[in-house]
Amino acid sequence: MKAEELDTPALLVDLERLQSNLERMSALAAEHGVTLRPHTKTHKSPEIARMQLEAGAVGITCAKLGEAEVMAAGGCDDILIANQIIGEAKYRRLLPLARKARVCVAVDSAFGAESLNAALEAAGQQLDVVIEINCGQNRAGVLPGEEALELARHVQQLSRLRLRGLMTHGGHAYNQTTPEGIERVGLAEGRVMVETAELLRSHGIPVETVSVGSSPAARYCARVEGVTEIRPGTYVFNDLTQVELGACRLQDCALTVLATVTSRPARDRVVLDAGKKALTSDPAGRTGRNPGYGFLPERNVWVARLSEEHAVLDTKTEFHIGEKVRIVPNHACVVVNMFDEMYGLRGDEVERIFRVEGRGKMQ
Repeated sequence: MKAEELDTPALLVDLERLQSNLERMSALAAEHGVTLRPHTKTHKSPEIARMQLEAGAVGITCAKLGEAEVMAAGGCDDILIANQIIGEAKYRRLLPLARKARVCVAVDSAFGAESLNAALEAAGQQLDVVIEINCGQNRAGVLPGEEALELARHVQQLSRLRLRGLMTHGGHAYNQTTPEGIERVGLAEGRVMVETAELLRSHGIPVETVSVGSSPAARYCARVEGVTEIRPGTYVFNDLTQVELGACRLQDCALTVLATVTSRPARDRVVLDAGKKALTSDPAGRTGRNPGYGFLPERNVWVARLSEEHAVLDTKTEFHIGEKVRIVPNHACVVVNMFDEMYGLRGDEVERIFRVEGRGKMQ
């Protein structure tokens, strides 16, 4: 089947670009002597997770317990859930999962650690944990230094938890507007984590894992001696945000949304059948170099406006009602979560179909 035969909106994956992206990040990790544990929230597909493992990843990262369940059922057996798992309803699912796969979860409070330990004790199980550190994003995580040391000491006293190490996410790298800014954030992320790991070790607390990294900052974090693991996610497909941040080139973007021109109501306006529910209303970064909500590279045209089911192009470029076009989205992770499947292309031929089995797994 040709891509142009697909109904729209449809999600397309360029298989050659996908494989190139996988290999490039694996090579970066190998070059710097760190392990790669990619985040699967971008693709939500066990098939693509297995491709990442085949390309050299040591395991995977998930955002939610539901995603981890999907990945384990799909053959992934070494999973970090980079989030706090809180509440009895989730413990009833986490404990069976931890019997099927090597699972590690994040903690950032004494309450969370104690609650998890109690559930494990009742079940007669043990579990690895990492302490989440706030390296500047100001989301979850304890502060580096003494606050992290205090929590680590507390975790060590709990009978059913094994402290594997530390993790962080420098998401504030996305607030930067220059490669130099991203480099500064990435290096600082790595250094503060290594310093905290050394503090814990100096107090007799073993730290095996120092886990860092987002797609734009991974190349810089990985350079910091003492970092052991990077966890990029978006690199698998890339998107316009990554292009804007200088983390990739436009030709590295493997994911596009196929849409149909449904209306040409004015000489300077074109309407497509892919709106917010296919492209996301997320803007790109903060540099101002991205003026829209998607880009059509074959026409050099930006998506100017979105409603729920429509994209509007403000352009006099020639388009014909009924023709199909490909749009590079601003934010791949959100776009993938709105589709049931992705069509893997070799050239213009559909070679395989990836099921988005982790779609909607928010719990």
